[in-house]
Formats: sequence, structure tokens, C-alpha cells
Amino acid sequence: MMAATRAGPRAREIFTSLEYGPVPESHACALAWLDTQDRCLGHYVNGKWLKPEHRNSVPCQDPITGENLASCLQAQAEDVAAAAEASRTALESWSGLPGASRAQHLTRLAKMIQKHQRLLWTLESLVTGRAIREVRDRDIPLAQQLLQYYAVQAHTQEEALAGWEPMGVIGLILPPMFSFLQMMWSICPALAVGCTVVVLVPLASPTPLLLAQLAGELGPFPGILNMISGPASLGPVLASQPGVQKVVFCGAVEEGRALRRTMAGMGPELGLVLGAESLLLLTEMADVDSAVEGVVDAAWSDRSPGGLRLLIQESVWDEMMRRLQARMGRLRGGRGLDGAVDMGARGAAAHALAQRYVCEAQSQGAQVFQAGDVPSDSPFFPPTLVSDLPPASPCTQAEVPWPLVVASPFRTAKEALAMANGTPRGRSASVWSERLGQALDLGYRLQMGTVWINSHGLRDPAVPTGGCKESGSSWHGGLDGLYEYLRPSGTPARLPYLSENLNYDTFGLAVPSTLPAGSETGPGPAPPYGLFVGGRFQAPGARSSRLVQDSHGNLHGYVAEGGAKDIRGAVEAAHQAVPGWVGQSPGTRAALLWALAATLERRESTLVSRLERQGVELKAAKAEVEQSVRRLRAWGARSQTQGHSLQVAELRGPVLRLREPLGVLAIVCPDEWPLLAFVSLLAPALAYGNTVVLVPSGTCPFPALDVCQDMATLLPVGLVNVVTGDRDHLTRCLALHQDVQALWYFGSAQGSQFVEWASAGNLKPVWVNRGYPRAWDQEAEGAGPELELRAARTKSLWLPMGD
Repeated sequence: MMAATRAGPRAREIFTSLEYGPVPESHACALAWLDTQDRCLGHYVNGKWLKPEHRNSVPCQDPITGENLASCLQAQAEDVAAAAEASRTALESWSGLPGASRAQHLTRLAKMIQKHQRLLWTLESLVTGRAIREVRDRDIPLAQQLLQYYAVQAHTQEEALAGWEPMGVIGLILPPMFSFLQMMWSICPALAVGCTVVVLVPLASPTPLLLAQLAGELGPFPGILNMISGPASLGPVLASQPGVQKVVFCGAVEEGRALRRTMAGMGPELGLVLGAESLLLLTEMADVDSAVEGVVDAAWSDRSPGGLRLLIQESVWDEMMRRLQARMGRLRGGRGLDGAVDMGARGAAAHALAQRYVCEAQSQGAQVFQAGDVPSDSPFFPPTLVSDLPPASPCTQAEVPWPLVVASPFRTAKEALAMANGTPRGRSASVWSERLGQALDLGYRLQMGTVWINSHGLRDPAVPTGGCKESGSSWHGGLDGLYEYLRPSGTPARLPYLSENLNYDTFGLAVPSTLPAGSETGPGPAPPYGLFVGGRFQAPGARSSRLVQDSHGNLHGYVAEGGAKDIRGAVEAAHQAVPGWVGQSPGTRAALLWALAATLERRESTLVSRLERQGVELKAAKAEVEQSVRRLRAWGARSQTQGHSLQVAELRGPVLRLREPLGVLAIVCPDEWPLLAFVSLLAPALAYGNTVVLVPSGTCPFPALDVCQDMATLLPVGLVNVVTGDRDHLTRCLALHQDVQALWYFGSAQGSQFVEWASAGNLKPVWVNRGYPRAWDQEAEGAGPELELRAARTKSLWLPMGD
């Protein structure tokens, strides 16, 4: 039975049972603050409360008692526009401040939070139903630490982040079941680098409004943080506001997928932080008692926003399940304001989501264990353990909601990795084993953004936190959190490039007429090149070719006309090359890049001749070849470091910040700079361990194909695959391919829009040029740090320390 708090026990009973009694926290201060607003909450914009007339209102209720605490006005488009205008107005003065001045302001905000911390934690617990001890002892202190950490970063950024500038106005969209701390992870770095923020908070969420009021009362920069209450459907309205350069969406995967499609071509960059499920992998060498407490922290404490997927080695399955069920019976549930409870209530929506998952799991043959006898009409949902779920059932792939744990057995470490990496989510996981070597090996091979060893849920402002796959590609914490809101200095503002005439269903389907392979209609300089796939040149699936003209309109040569079948073959070859290339040492990768540079030097006369045929002057053609050689050697040198680092997170132990490859990376090269752009994009991708499917310049693909002749003997099979053909058609095939794990596109504005729309299928990270040319001959744009950030993803691996 799930333990319940008792009212008024006698002293003898207390000493006999040692049961916790109620420790209620007064919520008078929260009610008093609501009274200052006449129990009607509007929006906080430009340092003032905005309560427009003729707005729908939604009641803000206590999730336990159902008591109406206040009413919240629902924003409309004009309210969003007012908030964006306030942020845009404040941007010039805020971004122009020295970093030290911004640091002082953030430090003052941290002190303001400390001054009003009781009000903040009481209001948060009262409205969300979360256990107050989690909000009081974890969320509020960590929010202060975040502000203090990023104040230091703001103070030092002029030197440490030279060559970068703030993006501008940032839009943040929060999910219905969010925490105060989740919001702070995004706000703090954005303010630190000089951006201003508009936050679209769910209705009936007063805590963010209180934070905005505290920030507004600090003085001279009231418009840097603006809060509006409204549904996530206002997200596209926020993205369409002038000056908004990035929108960060936190929420469900399907909502993020829909927003990705809606925002295609709108201009602002989209950052996604999706899902809340985590994973816990328990080996037979684990300390079972510690692991049980890890499960409690991961799933049945109010610090976790989502459920848990639990993988247990078969040899300890029975023991772990027995101890876990016994521990569930000792969990205390009750009102969040009671300091003695472990679990509060998350409201009707969270309750319904958990109940729906349980019903579906039972219908698919699962066994369900719930601690306690909770009435069906109770706002509390008991801690729930789901097991014996068939591997092929839909619930196995679906995200696990709070407060559920779905347990599955595994036999070997290889099987555990296949199960863990086989889901589309990759947010966070923990590995439990007393054999440190085994734990580190498993943690390193898990496809997750954050991995803890023999612990779960640790957080530190200096440690990056994020995910991969469908969990999104945005990061918070550490320097990674700063780069989310920075862009290279001199980068033009992101403007809308939406094409109303673009038909997503037909884009890239109409391929221009081609010639049968080998059927040249005039004197040709050479037979047609094939497609470079799987380490060799081969004929295209359609057995057709296309002619390429020189700058005077004369025949330059023929290349293969690749299609969907060829893209599938290239992606498959790239996937097969992943294990071998990822396992290579940085020194080996560097040696191959240097060897490739040497082959370019030997082919200099041929490459220069190719470029001259396309109208490039002799001097410029030689310079392009020489610069391409230097780029390869430079990236070979950079590949030696890889960007790995070791941090110490207070007293919690060291943390490895790893830079991992994206996987199979598709690259669509621009028409201009046919050799230099090809090398500038290929080199960082290989340096960081990616395998590549590449579409070369459409107007002059021959330099890339000439280099492929040397790759056939130099590089591992399938590492680089080059497909020629119609750019739009090949882009369509790559963007819609579910096994392409990232895509860089440098082409037309319509192509960029299509890539953003089509990438929603598997939520692959994309980098598009929006139809603007790029100065590939300039070091900042052709070989700058932006390419390093794009070519790999961060992973945080927390290492154990102490007993």
C-alpha cells in the first residue's frame, strides 16, 4: 500500500510506526500575491502588467482541491506583437551593454529570486501540485546558480566568444506541464549573451509571470524579459514577428514536429527540446539498493518531468522487481505543499495521459503493479510499474509518461544497447554497475545526450544538457547553452523566405529529361562519370546521364543522373561504414585528411583546368585548389582535439563533455566554389567521425568526381558517397529519408524551405542557407567555428565519485 500521511497520531503510535506526519507549508504568501493582481493575471510586457479587455480567461486552479485561485487572460495575436515589439526595442540597449554590466543585472536578478524564494516555491507547488521539497531544495537554488553562472559567462564573453554576436529576439514556448527550472535553463544563457526574450507560457501558469515582474522591478531594462499567457498554437504567430531570430520549443514530440513543418521558410531558427522520458540500465553488477533509489529519483520524485524506461539484466530481474515493489509501497503521496510527501499531483491532463498509457499497455498484454488503492476520482496517480510488455507492442515504442516505469529484461550488454538505442528518443539515461569499465563502455555507446554513471538526474549550470534523435538538438547549460543564442559576427538577420507557391507534394518530383547512359549526342571529352557509392563508381539505377555545359555553353561532359534508388543505396553504404569510421582514432582521421590533401596537390593541373572551363580565371582557379588543400590539412589538425573536455561539477564528480558524430550526414553543395565548398563541407564532417552522402555542385560537379577517384583507394568503403543529378530531386530524397541523421543544404530559398519542412519526419537537425550565398573563401564562413559546432553533437557523461 502506498503510504499516506496521517492526521493527529498519538505519541505512542508515532514511536511505534515511525511514520511521517503532515508538514504543511502555508500558502498565504502566494494568495497574497495573487490578491495584488485582483486574482486576475494578464501578461507582463515591458515592465508592466498588460490586461487587455475582451480576452477569454481560463481559471487557475489548485490541482488537488480544484479551488479557483485566479483567472488568466488568454493572449491574442496583438498581445504577442506587443511583447515582441518590447523585446525588439530593448534589444539595442541590452545587447550593446558591456558583458560586465549584463553580469551585474543577472546577479541582481539572482538576489531578487533569493529574496522572494519562499513566494516562488510556494506558488509553484500550489499551482503545479509538485512536492514543495523538490521545488524548494532543488529548483529555486539551481535557478539562482544558473543566473550566477551565466553572469560570470556574460562578464568574460568578450574575450572567450570573440567572433560571435547575439542572435536578437528569442521566442520560448513552454509545454503545459513544465517546471520553473526548465524555463530558467533557456532564459539565462539568452540574456547573458545579449538577447531579449519573449516567453509564451501555458495558461494558468503564474510563476513565470511572477519572475517577469521581479525582473521588471530591477530597473533600467524592463523589456528584456516579456511573458504572455496563451496556447502553443500561438507559436507561429510569435515566429512571424519582425526581429524574432530564434524560437525554442519545449514540449511533446508530435507538437514539435508540427511546429517544424509550420515554421518552414518563416525565417527564425527553431530549437527543439522534446519529450521527457529517461532510461535506466541496470546490470547484474549493480548495487541493487542504490539502483532502487535511482529509480525513485528518476520516476517517482517530483523532480522528473516524465516517465522511465527500465532495463534490468535477467539474472537480477526477480530481486530488483521485488525490492522495487516493496519500495513503491513506502512512497508517500499527498498535497504538494506538504513537506513530508514524495509525490504530488500534476493535474487532470497528466493523470489522463498516464491512465491512457496504462490501459493501452494492459490491452497489449502487460502486467501492471500500482502501489496503493487510489480512488478513480482522486487527483493523485499512484506510482506504477509496467512489465511483460511484448517487444513489438506499440507501447514499447511510445514515450512513457509520469509517473510510470516500464521494465524490460535483457540478457547481454549488446542486447541492452540494441534495446536502448532502438527507440527514437535520446534524451538522458543512467547506467548502474559496480564495474566502472563496463559502466563507462555502456555509457559511451548509448545514443543519449546525457548519461549518468550510478546516479540519475544530476544537474549543474556548467554542464551541457540536451538530447539527440527525436528528443531535439538544442542544448542548455555550459558554453553549449551560450552558442544556442549566438551567431557568427556579421551574419545577416534571419528574414522570412517563405514561398507561398511551393508545393511540398511535388517539389523535386519533376526531373528534367536525361540521356541514356553513354548515348552522347556530340563529341564528348570523356565517358560519363558514374555515381561514387560504396567506394566505387557505378551506373545509376535509371541508367541515364545528364550533360554539363561550360561557361560558354559548350559540352563539358556527362554525369550520372541519380535518383531515389541511388540515394537509398548511398545511405545504406554510409550506414555500413559508420562503426568502422567512428572507431577510428583522431590521428587516423587526421592522416586520411592529410593524404587526401596530398592527392589534391598532385591533381592540381587537372582541377585548375576543370575550374577554368567553368569561367574561373587561372589565378583564381589555382588559389581555389591551394585553399582547398589548406582546408583539408587544417581540419586534419583540428580532428586531433575533437573538442572533448573534462569538467568538475561541484562535489558531484567529474563530467566528460564529449563531441560525438551526427552519424550519416547528407550534404547538398552550392553551385559556386565547386571545389572549395565541396572540401569545406566534407572535411569537418569527416574530421568529427561522420559518414557522408554528398550532392556536388550542379554546374560543375567534375572537381568533386575527380577527387572521388583518389577516395576509392584512400578512404574506407562507404565513408563518402557522391550522387549527381537534379538538385531538387536528390534534395527531396535526402530530406525525406528517415535514416539520414542530419542534412546540410546550400541551394535555393525554395529548397531550404522544403528541407526544413521535410526534416520533421525524423526531426533530423538541418542547416540551410535560405538561398543566400556564402563566402567560402573567407575563413570565418568557410572554416570557422560554426562548422565545428554543426559537425558534431555534445554528450555529457557524468562519472561517479565517492562511495
